[in-house]
Amino acid sequence: MVATPSFSIVIPTYDRADVVERTLRHLAALDYPADLYEVLVVDNSSDGTPAMVERVAREARCEIRLLRRPDRLPAVKRNIGLREARGEHVLFLNDDVWSEPQLLREHAASHAASRPEPAAVVGLVVQSSEMPATPFLDAYRPFAYWEIQDRADREVGYQHFWSMDLSLPRRVMLERNLLFHEDWREIGHEDIELGYRWTRAGLRVIYNPRARVHHFHPHTLDSACRLQESIGRGLRDLESLIPEPDLLERYGVLSLRSSPRALVRGLVRTALFNRWTVPAVRRWLGPTGRAGALPSWLYWKVMLYHTNRGYRSAAPRRVPALETRPAGAIR
Repeated sequence: MVATPSFSIVIPTYDRADVVERTLRHLAALDYPADLYEVLVVDNSSDGTPAMVERVAREARCEIRLLRRPDRLPAVKRNIGLREARGEHVLFLNDDVWSEPQLLREHAASHAASRPEPAAVVGLVVQSSEMPATPFLDAYRPFAYWEIQDRADREVGYQHFWSMDLSLPRRVMLERNLLFHEDWREIGHEDIELGYRWTRAGLRVIYNPRARVHHFHPHTLDSACRLQESIGRGLRDLESLIPEPDLLERYGVLSLRSSPRALVRGLVRTALFNRWTVPAVRRWLGPTGRAGALPSWLYWKVMLYHTNRGYRSAAPRRVPALETRPAGAIR
């Protein structure tokens, strides 16, 4: 009989006390032995987050630890949590995802099924039904889980190595130097880059849609466009670390390295959605959007314009790669 594994849940956060409190209370109510998991909140907030975490920790059935650090980047915070973790597996969550009770049991089951080979397990993130009902949010699906909806309990590629709900064996990460890369000009992309190195090391990524959490981050079209510009700027670092010809194509960025089909589509999209037309489209849609098939189509075209604008606005940068150690390098 396989023993029930222990988990350390690592959550990087900044100035989101109300949302994080809900996140912690969901985690404290997990259907898992309380002595077999802990929650590590890695925080540099200036709001009431530290006091809130300490208050919730006093009431929780599981151990909740606050790690106060000045670091801004989530990649750095995740590595801090990893090094402080005590569990056999580390589950990385965003601070705005609310877990279903079976979350750890499902992650544990997927790890058990992969034995004797270590694997990463990516769970499912769905949009929370508690977010405000607006035409934009009804259509907004920021995570591409539809790409792997037919791959339950099967292997997926590095492109789906999403740290919003991702568990990994702690020993393997530390032993093989499979840590989050910390040299980023923009927040984000560190999970995809780690997934690239993880799979290049011959390790698998398994998708378990029953390991489900609910994402609570209300966006307007304006805030989603700002996010897409940041994603676009961050691709300058990512393309330096992942030398794959289809990388920019996956993000909808027009590039001469794209396939002929993507190149044609990108040129047409650029002709229709540009610095002259997009402001007018955004004004027509409004911050909360409009209902209907046409507005839903326009949302993504407008956001892709901002992804491309962010990419074009950022200068290329050479980022040193992290070296993966061979298995058994450190005992």
